[in-house]
Amino acid sequence: MTVEPDINISAAGGLDEFLDHYQLSHDPFAARTPGFRFFTPQRKTVLAQLHHLARFGDRLLLVTGPQGSGKTLLRQVLVASSNKDTTQCVVATAREFSEESALIGYLCQAVNAKGRSTDALLERAEQLKQSGVQLYLIVDDAQLLELQALQDLADLGLSGGADSPVRIFLFADENISLLLPQIDTDGAAEQWVHRIDLDPYSPDETRDYIAQRLEAAGQELALLDDEQLQEIHRRSSGWPGRINTVARQVMEDAMEQPAARPSRRSGGVVPVRSMIAVLLVAAGIGVAWLMGSNETVDEPSRTVLELPEPVNPVNVEEDRQLAELTELNAVTLEPETVEIAAPSVADVAEAEADAPSTSSASPEQVTVAPEPAEPVDLAQAPVDATSAAPVAEPEPTPVAPAAASSAQATRTADWYRQADSSAFVLQLLGTRSRDAALSFIKQQSGLENIGYFETLHEGRPWFVVTQGLYGTRQQAQQGVSALPEALRRQNPWPKGVGAIKQSLR
Repeated sequence: MTVEPDINISAAGGLDEFLDHYQLSHDPFAARTPGFRFFTPQRKTVLAQLHHLARFGDRLLLVTGPQGSGKTLLRQVLVASSNKDTTQCVVATAREFSEESALIGYLCQAVNAKGRSTDALLERAEQLKQSGVQLYLIVDDAQLLELQALQDLADLGLSGGADSPVRIFLFADENISLLLPQIDTDGAAEQWVHRIDLDPYSPDETRDYIAQRLEAAGQELALLDDEQLQEIHRRSSGWPGRINTVARQVMEDAMEQPAARPSRRSGGVVPVRSMIAVLLVAAGIGVAWLMGSNETVDEPSRTVLELPEPVNPVNVEEDRQLAELTELNAVTLEPETVEIAAPSVADVAEAEADAPSTSSASPEQVTVAPEPAEPVDLAQAPVDATSAAPVAEPEPTPVAPAAASSAQATRTADWYRQADSSAFVLQLLGTRSRDAALSFIKQQSGLENIGYFETLHEGRPWFVVTQGLYGTRQQAQQGVSALPEALRRQNPWPKGVGAIKQSLR
């Protein structure tokens, strides 16, 4: 579909007259309306793909779309829905950091790397990964990057393949297609970058988008008829940025035709609430007259219309589909039903304390430049947790991981309480569901000293599965190599028994 050239919005008496004519609290089609969020199901699907590919893919991730296609909002929600315990997001824009030295220097500074080079950045990413934190580097307006800056990002993103300690996200318009073939890699562009093209809104999504915009400004979709809505979708091609421009002009054009489009004050468009209020008053007068009442009914001298409150920002916690994306396993593309455990902030700090070369930067800090993303409320998706009867617990015996000839009893809370506080275990999994934890343990029946305990994560029950009992952190790290390959791929990490005792419920 051909997109029309940019439209010059007519003055039509200015913004004040526009707002007064339609009785709007603010311009509903302003480019950046505070608190406005509109996230369609198709955008949620793209978000799910990004989380899935960031976890299991081995390429750079590229999101493309024209100006006003919603890339900025998608980028903000990507950052907000990333698990803060297991990812550190750094956001930069090529409008400010297009040159290689400026971009790499900023990224190194953001993660407290010891140097201002790609090697220093990669070394810092490796340190973060060893403590259970994946580094996300997100570049907006990537089509403005110089070729060498894009080459450096490609080299970083492809280092290590699927096990790379850094994931690169690029948000750009179609012009980035001119740069991709010039990048020097072992394969063609389609082999080193995974490209996702955003789609425009459908007619129904366009209608819902305009309705939410108007409601946020205190009015209803009734201000526009079906013909006008169809015209807006046709002229904007369904891109949200252009919908704002076209919808504003269509409404301004209607102001110049009072006979066909009278203002709210002339009574041309009567709100449903006003009609109901008038009918209730009329019904009351009629009933009083029929009953022969001598009481007089005072007619109101003025009807006060109570406009709806402005729409609040989207709360990810109330949107189950968005909230599920914050759980590491909750992407709809994954067949798994449990999430891989996320190290807590205390775990990350404890791991970094034992690594002298690790910087003191906080892994969960999100650095955004130069335009900070608006805050988006975030909560992890609730997962039903059902109680399971605890299994009998034998006395703890420190052992290294090894295949057992028969299934052993599952360790539970008392086992951790009796264990030496200076010892370590390997954390294999974390989930909101007790049944999921027990099912996972059942699948690993060949392991010795496997158990689980219940704690709280973000104020809700959290079930953690561990294996082994080791005298030192180093021994626990060495014990990872003795685990089955499927478990080693999940990157288990040492966890102190003392910290577990403090977190037990």
